[in-house]
Amino acid sequence: MATSPQKLSTSGQDYLLATWENDQLTMIPHCACGQTLDEDYTCRACGRQCACDFVLCRDMQTLQVVQRLICGNPQFKNLQADVLG
Repeated sequence: MATSPQKLSTSGQDYLLATWENDQLTMIPHCACGQTLDEDYTCRACGRQCACDFVLCRDMQTLQVVQRLICGNPQFKNLQADVLG
């Protein structure tokens, strides 16, 4: 099942946009309003402190990497992930 930023916004879900390039995982935090977040996860657009516990993956390869991370690391067990669609 594919997820879109619009679906996440509608449900008020903050998220990390993940990509896998050059054997590196990059995750950029986003507020549910669509704004990219700084390191402190406070949204400059709406002033809200965000909690990014959903990972939106650009493609299936990235989703597989993220799922291994979630399953293999107790720190990430509360994250959910899906592919961008």
